[in-house]
Amino acid sequence: MLEEDRLMEFKRRFMYITQKCLRPPVIIGNKELVELFFRSLDTTFQDALNARLSVQGILKIDNNGNSRLEDLYNLEQVV
Repeated sequence: MLEEDRLMEFKRRFMYITQKCLRPPVIIGNKELVELFFRSLDTTFQDALNARLSVQGILKIDNNGNSRLEDLYNLEQVV
């Protein structure tokens, strides 16, 4: 969270590679890309992102914090 320049550079590179991966023939799905992006973040930043998605009503989880849907959100919403 304190290294915004590094985060923005990572975001640009990640999205560049993502665009290539999502072109036909698709080699990886949205869900996997979201998970890869999310796991690459610092745990503090993961918590902040999770809270923001929850407030926006984008993240759909049950009372135990588990996913109820196969593909929770669009990669662009997370990034």
